[in-house]
Amino acid sequence: MNEAKLRTWKSHAMVELILKFMDTAMKQDDMVETLARIEVLNAVTYEDYQRAKKALAEERAAAG
Repeated sequence: MNEAKLRTWKSHAMVELILKFMDTAMKQDDMVETLARIEVLNAVTYEDYQRAKKALAEERAAAG
């Protein structure tokens, strides 16, 4: 179950990344940014995902 959530999140993140550049020509800087994001997405573990999700929830709760 945990790995399935992670794969789903990674898939959504990848789609968002691709959609960002869908209607414009990519410049060299855009390509560098995209490749860096893909590397990060591929490296994320389920524990990383859970920590980030928890931190985001705490930030939202603190903002009120």
